[in-house]
Amino acid sequence: MTSLDKDYVRRLIADMREAMKIILEDLSKPFNRISRAEKSEVRYYLIVLAEALVALCYHVSRRVYNTRPESSIEAFKVLMDKSLITSEEFDDFVKLAKLRNLLVHRYWIIDDRRIYEEVRRNFKYVENFIERVRRALGV
Repeated sequence: MTSLDKDYVRRLIADMREAMKIILEDLSKPFNRISRAEKSEVRYYLIVLAEALVALCYHVSRRVYNTRPESSIEAFKVLMDKSLITSEEFDDFVKLAKLRNLLVHRYWIIDDRRIYEEVRRNFKYVENFIERVRRALGV
């Protein structure tokens, strides 16, 4: 087993927290008052959040559990099998990874109002996962 790079994990967690903070700030007002620039910023930081989450899951899967997942979903499954991700978090993370793919590859079909309604609630699953990883891995 290769050792976990705790500095890398801390940087990914910091990136995730910053992205969530910016997204929630941008979406803190009524939808009709959000500027085009803020909508674009939300899209960008959703990509950042998803990329950091996937990178963290790959890193832990590979370095801690000595697996070689071939997709983000496989990496999520490894961590779910090891009880680092709950089934609800798994479902949420798969949706986030799929949203990232739409934002990058099919951005013209994105419904900003739907993102607003879904994301505004919070990022409780991501936050819970971050805390569980920090405790379990000592980062």
